[in-house]
Amino acid sequence: MNVMLSIVLRVLWNGGVTRIAVEEARRIHSKLLVLRESKNDYDLGEVNFEVMRKYGERSSFTPLLTYLTALYAKDRGTEATVDLDLILKAVKRIKPPALYHDQFSGIIGYIRKKLYGEDYFVYIHETSIDKNITKHSSKWKIATHMIDIPVIKNAKMIFTNSKWNQEVIKKYNLNTVVAYPGCYPKEKINENKGKIVLAVSMWDRGRRPEQYGEMARRLKNGKVVIAGSWADEMYMREFMRSYPAALVTGRISEAKLHELYDTASVILRFGFKEERGPGLGVLEGMANGLIPIVDNDLGAKEFILNDLNGYVVNDWEEALERIELLFSNGGKRKDMARNAWLKSKELTWDNHAKVIKDHLETH
Repeated sequence: MNVMLSIVLRVLWNGGVTRIAVEEARRIHSKLLVLRESKNDYDLGEVNFEVMRKYGERSSFTPLLTYLTALYAKDRGTEATVDLDLILKAVKRIKPPALYHDQFSGIIGYIRKKLYGEDYFVYIHETSIDKNITKHSSKWKIATHMIDIPVIKNAKMIFTNSKWNQEVIKKYNLNTVVAYPGCYPKEKINENKGKIVLAVSMWDRGRRPEQYGEMARRLKNGKVVIAGSWADEMYMREFMRSYPAALVTGRISEAKLHELYDTASVILRFGFKEERGPGLGVLEGMANGLIPIVDNDLGAKEFILNDLNGYVVNDWEEALERIELLFSNGGKRKDMARNAWLKSKELTWDNHAKVIKDHLETH
């Protein structure tokens, strides 16, 4: 596109939403506006970006906004705070066209549309508009009708990370496009990997790490590594005491994470309907020749073919059975690892950026 795109990100931290926004900014003629910086180790050398609030800075509204955020996402820690004060300040700083990463930053686009008649675009990573979620809680209904639905209904186009999410969203917005997150497929994968199961995420209670811990306890032929930051470090230490068989890395550098990708054989991820996206760690694992094993509550199931390039299972016990079988059959393991790697070549960051760019240029 000829005019520079504004990509708006609420929090710059180690997580899937940030990775997607950064990789888009790297590949599309755009400027990345970050509302708040948190701990991260991204290389932003080639990215045109601006940060409104540096790491460690707070405003007088921060304690209240942290409290309000915790009513909905208490397990994600204080760094997940929705900075409404920054959202409102950003209304005057954005230059269209703009792509907002999540419905909260999308409030900026919604306000600008009401004030100036500007169109806007939103990438929805997860949403509460599914009636199966909202029927249980009046507070979620309030948030859904005050934020998710207005932002989604008024956007010119919605991008999202899975067909599952698309089905939920499209009843509120006809222009809903799936743009799967991307990865960097290795030129050549290690075919002599160890009997290691790797699980990568930003860990909180909602992601139920106890199920991975139970698998680590029962796995007879291999080990389970749980990699990534934890929203609550006290909870991480509690988990480590309860499940000593699981190898927990805590916050980990990109270099160390890629060492794990190079040695592990299986990438494991369960969803609990806390999100419908594929889980970025699953894609990165496949790009490094790891066999994905996921459950039916994760969007990654959309590009996994059972017994060919991975497994979609019903629960952790079935996952454990699959892992034991894979670890007892080296030939099968190598074949499926190669198939997973080949599939990842269809899901690159360049392909992701092309989908976004092509649709923005035609709308």
